[in-house]
Amino acid sequence: MMNLCSILLLTFFILINGVFMKLKPIIAALIVLSTTATFTAQANSTAPVAKSAVSAKKMNAYEDIMIDKVWVTTQALDQDKKDVPATDKQVANFFGLAEYYPDGTFKMLTLEGAPKMQGDWSFSEDGKSRSLTAKDDKGEVLFTRVVENVTVTPEEYTYRIYPSQDDKTKYFDIVHKVKK
Repeated sequence: MMNLCSILLLTFFILINGVFMKLKPIIAALIVLSTTATFTAQANSTAPVAKSAVSAKKMNAYEDIMIDKVWVTTQALDQDKKDVPATDKQVANFFGLAEYYPDGTFKMLTLEGAPKMQGDWSFSEDGKSRSLTAKDDKGEVLFTRVVENVTVTPEEYTYRIYPSQDDKTKYFDIVHKVKK
């Protein structure tokens, strides 16, 4: 199958040799065939994209709030509502940028924009918890973390972490706002 460059080169060669008039119908047919083949190849290559859009996971109302936005961690608050600096080792790993996709995947970056983690995410139907399953580049599970949601609105997402799972009196609320 000839591509457009080959056809143009062939046309130029024929013109130079002075036989253009006799081969004009053949050249036209070659151009039509190569164009048709190109469009067919492009149409076939986009078919899987259309199928994957249809297979996107059905989002619940809380998950719908999270998608199509970039969420940035703006602060951490302790159980007494006091600010905890982003450099504090108990909360530092929770600061960054997060983007949640309708297919149930997510990507997180550091505040500086370096890749941090990726994987799968979901909210419970009642919106009370979020589950993240972090995966490496090969898709292997690194860990799963479930957090308690405190606030889920179109402008703010806050979840709670407990330094010790045995002590629910000590916690940090990790606050996120939509990046503008």
